[in-house]
Amino acid sequence: MADARAQWLLGIAAALAVARFVVVPWVAAQNEQRQQLEVLTQRLDRSEGVTRNSEAILAARDALAKDAEVAFGVFPSAADDDPRLGAQRRLTDLATRAGLTVTLFDWLVDGEVAEAGLAYGRASLRLEGPLDKLILMHGALEGTMPFAAVREFQVKARTAVAGPSSAAISATLVLDMFFRPATDAAPPAAVAQKPSASPQQAPK
Repeated sequence: MADARAQWLLGIAAALAVARFVVVPWVAAQNEQRQQLEVLTQRLDRSEGVTRNSEAILAARDALAKDAEVAFGVFPSAADDDPRLGAQRRLTDLATRAGLTVTLFDWLVDGEVAEAGLAYGRASLRLEGPLDKLILMHGALEGTMPFAAVREFQVKARTAVAGPSSAAISATLVLDMFFRPATDAAPPAAVAQKPSASPQQAPK
């Protein structure tokens, strides 16, 4: 009776050992292989999807590249001319056509936006004239110079206000104007600072 019980316990121990050292590793290996197969199947499905929709993907890529080129094209290029002088001329012309007087135009600092691949110049512009003319000039600036961003805008009344449109004002604008740096030349940030220009010195 004791021998039979001992043999039965030995059989259970042997079965447990087999399960621990043979069955469990085998099940783990099967699970790992199943996971690898699922990953490979997902990759294959993606590859088939890309192959099946390759024309649509390429068309979307080309359309996105064209849209990016158009959007990037609104920024003046330093490869064509000095973009800061061009921007200064355009701002002065906008102010003059709006009936304002430019009393100061000063370039403050240059910099780069590496993430966007753009360079910028920060300028301070001081204007004098009626408030309604300033509003007109601001609208023209937004509509015709999308590469310019107004950072600061300060207005001071110079005469007694008889009405919102007839008030004589002195306005100071600080703007960032963004440019595409020339690929074969130093970016605008490396260009030497130009002297400040008063209305008499500003390019015509």
